[in-house]
Amino acid sequence: MTTTTMAEQEEARLYDELRHTLEEVEEGKQRQKMLKRMIRQLKFAKWRKERFHWFDQYFLNVRPVTLWIMLATGALMPVVLFSTFIWVSLWVE
Repeated sequence: MTTTTMAEQEEARLYDELRHTLEEVEEGKQRQKMLKRMIRQLKFAKWRKERFHWFDQYFLNVRPVTLWIMLATGALMPVVLFSTFIWVSLWVE
């Protein structure tokens, strides 16, 4: 689970790396290539931060009962599906 501070630190690190990269690399094709790569990384970091914001907020407020219900449902689902598969295959024969 990511926190907003971790996402903000990563975004700040990417901006610093972009700034240093632009200072180091000379003009031309190499600079454009590095710039495109860094912009892609920044967009992905921003997208991931926005995407996981809801997920993080939900699990910060989840109660233990809800968590146990989710775990039990996830553990029992393969048993139910396998039993259904066996029942259907016997019924078809």
